Amino acid sequence: MKKTFTLFIAVTFTLSLFAGGIVTNTNQSASYIRMMIRDASLGIDAVFYNPAGLTLLEDGFYFSVNNQTIFQEQIISNAYPFLNTNEYIGDISAPLFPGIYAAYKTGKFAFSLGFNPIGGGGSGTYNTGLPSFETGVSNLVPMLLANEIPTDKYSADIFFEGQSIFWGLQAGVSYQINDMISVYAGGRYVMASNSYKGYIRDIKINP
Repeated sequence: MKKTFTLFIAVTFTLSLFAGGIVTNTNQSASYIRMMIRDASLGIDAVFYNPAGLTLLEDGFYFSVNNQTIFQEQIISNAYPFLNTNEYIGDISAPLFPGIYAAYKTGKFAFSLGFNPIGGGGSGTYNTGLPSFETGVSNLVPMLLANEIPTDKYSADIFFEGQSIFWGLQAGVSYQINDMISVYAGGRYVMASNSYKGYIRDIKINP
């Protein structure tokens, strides 16, 4: 019974380590582009990645402002047999992806502030829409066929654009217990903004 309980506690604690989720941005520093693992950072971006490590800074005030400009192509694949295409290409852009960090180290204490896009941070434009938009239109073909009306084509003008940003504002205090161990206590306030626009129009079929 004791071993089972210990295993339960270990599994529960391990699962809690993934609290950020898959939508949490990890590129919170321009240094991330050069080194994609910043979890042991002892620089100013430790405000986000390793706040307890701020106690290893020299005494003084530290301030950092960095930005990343991100553009990429996102392809969504779908194998639904009645769709006109299996790929939907989106242009993703985030011209502003800032990270602002400040820390003040004095003795065994370090006080820190951070402001950055915790999640989202860009816009995506799909000039031919998304599979979920077009599936309903494509279903017109098998529906008409089921009613013995010969049909093999459809067309529609579909568009989608979405923007999402989750701003995170954090503050905390780090304390050095000894040369090996430091602790951190802090909080983060997240402000979410999402907007979407699009249309499905000019639906045509050839019965």
